[in-house]
Amino acid sequence: MLKTVSQKVGISMVILTLCFGVLGAFVQVEASSIPENSSRLQVTGNAVVTAAPDTAYISLGVETKDPSAETAAQENARRMAQVMAVLKEMGLSDREISTSGYNIYSYNQVVNRGTDQEVTVTTYHVQNRIEITTKNLDQVGKIVDAAVQAGANQVQGIRFDIADKQELQLQALKNAVKQAHTKAEVMADAAGIVIGGLVTLNEDYGTYAPMYDTMVMRAQSVGGVETAINPGDVEVSARVTMVFWF
Repeated sequence: MLKTVSQKVGISMVILTLCFGVLGAFVQVEASSIPENSSRLQVTGNAVVTAAPDTAYISLGVETKDPSAETAAQENARRMAQVMAVLKEMGLSDREISTSGYNIYSYNQVVNRGTDQEVTVTTYHVQNRIEITTKNLDQVGKIVDAAVQAGANQVQGIRFDIADKQELQLQALKNAVKQAHTKAEVMADAAGIVIGGLVTLNEDYGTYAPMYDTMVMRAQSVGGVETAINPGDVEVSARVTMVFWF
C-alpha cells in the first residue's frame, strides 16, 4: 500500500479517472438515482505487472564466539572493521551500509555430566549484522565474496526490489479495473441484463521480491568461484472489487 498522504490521494484520483474512463459503456448515475429494487453484480479484477529490479539489499554479518564475552566482542569488532574497509574500497558509501543488528548471548554446555568432573562451560556468541543497499546489481556477487573473504561468516539473504514502484502499482491497478470491467460486460451479456452503473469500487495490491537461499550462496562462493546472483523480475499485483447495479 502507498504510505504517504499525497500518494493515497493520487491513487484515489486515478481510480476515479479509471471508473469514468474504462466504464464508458455503462451509464453513470448518482447513488440517489439507483432504483430501490435494483440488483447487484459483483466482479473482481486481478493483474500482475513485472519489471526488472533496480536495487539490491544484501544482509550479512560476522559471528564470533569465545569463553570470554570481551574477547568475542573484540574479535568481532576486528573482523567487522575488515569487512567495512573492503566494502569501502569497492566504492560503497556510509549511506549504503547500515547496522541491522548487534547481539551478544551465552550458551551453556555441561561437560562430563554425572561424573566428578562435571562442569558447565559457558561460551559467548557475538553477532554483528549489516545491510548493504546497492544499485549496482552486477556487483552483488562480488560484494558478497569480498565480505566473506574479509571475515563475514553469515549471509542472511539477498533481496531485489524496485526503489520506486508507483508506476508499476498504478499500471497493475489500471489493468485490474479493466479486467473487472470486461468480466462485468461478459457476465451481463450472457445473463441478458443491462448494467445501470457502478455502485462501489475497492482496491488492494501487494508486491513480491525474489529471495535467495543463503546456503546456496555460501556453497557457490567456495573454491575460488565467484558467487553467481541472478535477480528475477519484481512482481506488483493488483486486485479490485467492483459492484454494479442492474
